[in-house]
Amino acid sequence: MTVAHHHPLIRRGLAQSLGDSGEFTVTSYGDVDAVLAGVRARPDSVVLASRTLPGIDRLLGAVRGGELPRVPVALLGEAAVAHPSAVGLPPGVSGYLPEDADVRALSHAVHTLASGAAVLPAAWIQRAGATVSRGEPRETGGNLPLSLREREVLTLLGAGLTNQQIGKRLGLSAGTVKSYISAVYAKCGVDNRVQAALFAHGIEVSAA
Repeated sequence: MTVAHHHPLIRRGLAQSLGDSGEFTVTSYGDVDAVLAGVRARPDSVVLASRTLPGIDRLLGAVRGGELPRVPVALLGEAAVAHPSAVGLPPGVSGYLPEDADVRALSHAVHTLASGAAVLPAAWIQRAGATVSRGEPRETGGNLPLSLREREVLTLLGAGLTNQQIGKRLGLSAGTVKSYISAVYAKCGVDNRVQAALFAHGIEVSAA
């Protein structure tokens, strides 16, 4: 995967955190020319690029124009941005992620992008009433309709715990944990553990 950011501290931090997870081979670049050269050499890469990276339009143009048709690009930016219209997500972008997102959330997001789905802050999808990967309309309400125990289970899913670890942490049987996880999936509109973990970090998967 590729991290593209013009700020050296953020670039190094993201690359080191993702590399330390042991899930990816990470390359990082500070300018678009280097990114384009690197991605041409590794067209299976997922790119996390700063939305303010100088020349970002050239990278997205290469994706739109078919030069890099299979390269997912997610923009990195401020967590406080409330709506895609405030960012102006251009064609060729597969998602938007906060620069300060938890490394587990970023790792899940990279896997999701590689699968061909898009990732966006959950608040955007909920506010717009968009559909998620299951194709079901989302409620536009504010809070998730989860019970306290379901919220605890969702939090632990986001932390990467297994069913057995969740049961031990909460004092629940394996069957009860499965029931809670099924309820969390249904109420959050997700299909699997990765999507639930992303949702726990405020990132939602939308249909590709």
